[in-house]
Amino acid sequence: MKNFFRDYSYSSVKMFVNQFAISMFGSVLAMATVAMGNDGFTIGVSIFAILFYLFLIYNMTWEIGARDKISADAGKKKYSSLTGLYMSLLANSLSFIIAIVYTIGYPFMASHEWAGNMCTVMRVLSIFANGMYLGLMSAIDIGGKALNQYWFTYFLVTVPALVTAGLSYYIGTKDFKFTSLFTEKKDITRK
Repeated sequence: MKNFFRDYSYSSVKMFVNQFAISMFGSVLAMATVAMGNDGFTIGVSIFAILFYLFLIYNMTWEIGARDKISADAGKKKYSSLTGLYMSLLANSLSFIIAIVYTIGYPFMASHEWAGNMCTVMRVLSIFANGMYLGLMSAIDIGGKALNQYWFTYFLVTVPALVTAGLSYYIGTKDFKFTSLFTEKKDITRK
């Protein structure tokens, strides 16, 4: 555990900073499109912000996985295929705290003022931590309530980042890159 924090704490903090920056970008886009009143456009812009965020995670953790593979092949370190997932868990720790606190207050929102206030604060903090999902969560209604009013959505928003980081680190250790599917390979044998 100590070695993990020594080797990957900087990368986890960098992942959190990227998350915060894209969260601000996504929340500004969502607020602008919600003001327009077009739910389809709001959802589309939110999906764009989410995909951009996931691409940043993919790129960063793929590079770490590729670097760890080189170190492991040289015998300098032993790598775990779950390192990307662990880095994402650490980077999303604020999101998990928000989700847990919101879940605690959720059953008491209607009957206790403290719970309603606590959940409102958690919704605002979620804009800072997961603003890229704001348009999606506010534009989609289930049972007459927006998604951001359900406790389980605060846990669900962490799943794409966890899956992306885990998979991209793993495929980085296998030296496979999805973006190479879209680039043209040049034949270096011809002159």
